[in-house]
Amino acid sequence: MARQQRRYGFLMRWMAPLIAGPVLTAAALLWLWDDAKREDLVAVRPTMLEFGRLPSPPVLKQLLTADAPPPLAAAGQVTAADKVPESTKPELPLAPPPASFEALFSRVTVLDAARFRVTRDREPLVVHLAAIVGTAFSDTCEGTAGRWNCGARARADLARLIGPRSIGCVGIAADGDEGESRADCWVGNRNLSLFMVSRGWADPVDPADPLLSPYAAKAREERLGRYGDGGLPPPDPAGD
Repeated sequence: MARQQRRYGFLMRWMAPLIAGPVLTAAALLWLWDDAKREDLVAVRPTMLEFGRLPSPPVLKQLLTADAPPPLAAAGQVTAADKVPESTKPELPLAPPPASFEALFSRVTVLDAARFRVTRDREPLVVHLAAIVGTAFSDTCEGTAGRWNCGARARADLARLIGPRSIGCVGIAADGDEGESRADCWVGNRNLSLFMVSRGWADPVDPADPLLSPYAAKAREERLGRYGDGGLPPPDPAGD
């Protein structure tokens, strides 16, 4: 008797899944077939992954075919209607690189926001970026969180942009009696004087400079560089 009970229990343990599987599959197929024949639902066929889930409320076809209302804008969010078309925005002047450079410097040491040291003809040369007055390395600036080392941040910003790349310069000329030279320089497609002004680290020597003054005004308006609290994101050299 005990042997028969054990045999019966063994058969039930192994046969129950074999019987329950086809039954559940048939029930799922019947449920899907009955749901697919309803005309008031959108013709979207559920899959076996949805079997056993609570049915979603029916979505009538006329609701989907009706014109959708405009999306609600969150507080402070600018909608497409509020955006100024790109064609109406004033375009800032550009400074494309020249066809050729007077000198190409491959080993550069950035000193501050407007100067870097190179070697030319086996002699050290300090180059001052043309047409700008930059933040000195020791300068500090006042922000909402207190004073911060904007001079060091300015030098780091320029050094990150240059990286291991070479600098091409034109118009190299002696600048005073300090042994420095001024030059208009580029790295990639970016003019370094324009870059430092646009980042808020330098000002144009001439406040009415047609190239640099619009970028200086934009930097002040957006509180970039020394006009902010040091939260300027690093430059993207890949954009050159």
